[in-house]
Amino acid sequence: MSSLLNPVRSLPSQIKALHATMKNPVEALPEAVYHERLVERRLMRQHIVYVCAPDLIREALVTRSHALDKGEGLRRAIGPGLGQGLLTAEGSHWRWQRQALAPVFRANATAAFLPAMTRATLACVHDLARQGGEVAIEQIMMRLTGRIIIETMLSDPEAVDADAMADGLAVFLHQTRWSLLGDLLGTPEWMPHPGKARGLAAARALRREAMTQISRRRAAMTHGTPSEFSTQESGPSPLPDDLLARLLAARDPETGRMMSDEEIIDNLLTFLTAGHETTALALAWTFDRLGRHPEIARSVQVEIDAVLGTDDVNGTGGDALAMEQVQKLTLTRAVLRESMRLTPPAPMIVREVSEPFALEGVQLHRGTRLIVPICALHRHRSLWSAPEIFDPSRFMSQDDGKEKQIDRFAYLPFGAGPRICIGASFAETEALVVMALILRHVTLTPMLREAPPGRMEITIRPAKPLLMAVTARNQGASVAQGVKPQVQP
Repeated sequence: MSSLLNPVRSLPSQIKALHATMKNPVEALPEAVYHERLVERRLMRQHIVYVCAPDLIREALVTRSHALDKGEGLRRAIGPGLGQGLLTAEGSHWRWQRQALAPVFRANATAAFLPAMTRATLACVHDLARQGGEVAIEQIMMRLTGRIIIETMLSDPEAVDADAMADGLAVFLHQTRWSLLGDLLGTPEWMPHPGKARGLAAARALRREAMTQISRRRAAMTHGTPSEFSTQESGPSPLPDDLLARLLAARDPETGRMMSDEEIIDNLLTFLTAGHETTALALAWTFDRLGRHPEIARSVQVEIDAVLGTDDVNGTGGDALAMEQVQKLTLTRAVLRESMRLTPPAPMIVREVSEPFALEGVQLHRGTRLIVPICALHRHRSLWSAPEIFDPSRFMSQDDGKEKQIDRFAYLPFGAGPRICIGASFAETEALVVMALILRHVTLTPMLREAPPGRMEITIRPAKPLLMAVTARNQGASVAQGVKPQVQP
């Protein structure tokens, strides 16, 4: 165990540490979190304990989960936009929502969303193949995952401007770091900060749009299938089976209670937030990293061609990807998981102690901030061999066909404990569909000599655009036909 509590650090050093934390919390982590089991520090008025060993993480997030909550800082930062959805709710209010929504995100339920994932991705593939040249891949992925989550939430992609909603969400989230800083310093919640007014206005607009969609769907349910769910060719269509429909139908299995409109708004925006930026950034970092390892990239494309075939998939009206195909993408999945080890989109789990307890002899009092630094855990020297090296074989089966043994609490891209990400299966499936369809038709080559560092806001974003050259693959896929390959410098 490493302690940074004594001797008491001077005010200038505290201010320096605070400035570093504000600039980039990941870079401001104590170096000890990469090799110690438990690290204590004090930052301004806050007692912080970093938990960096799998057994201690299990004890904290599972055994002691009742003694932890998300904390006032998170509610203060994102509550104005996301309300009391799954991400921010506590206690019985969180518990009933989790029980009601669990069936929505079961692994077998994700298959119903494959057509929407495929449609949106193929539209992106067409744009990339036609455009060629150089793109900022994180921006492309932001737009794509925004469209996927909107279509899986609302079915009708024309019902709402997905890009506008994604932009509004970005405006809201960008200023939340100031709210988190205010909580750390103990400033009043009403105090203004840069971007606050614009961010709150964006949050209000997002909530109004969500309410519009709920009212529209309730009207459809009350009066039968409306014209907006109809086509001239086929006549009236059944009401869609999307996330909104599932939220409207969700019931507490114990009481039968259904969600209010306010709770549905909270969770629609929670899913938009959690299912948009994190997946987009996971994909962007993965494409950049894969492009820096061309031999692995070629092996991934060979696997994709073998699983999907060389004929067009849905580009000329064929069926969407089947879950059986997605499950066969073993190397592609290993690449994604290894990339999320090196750059977890959500780099920290932060909890506030609500009931005192001890962890490996360290007393955690009420108000102590407990942090699982996932970004450090995934590079911890006692848990991973050559932790800085990109090695997808860590997540591949061994020669005897058995999965390699990685401690469940050493790899946490989706969190752990009762509050593990409810959409983990959805997110990984979405990422694999995107990787398979894009890499089937184009090759992406990094234009920057080195990958830029990551900078944490709530997620880990690249400090500058991940520029990549797009080259159409010459393997007969129809979306790439007629596109002149780009010559690499």
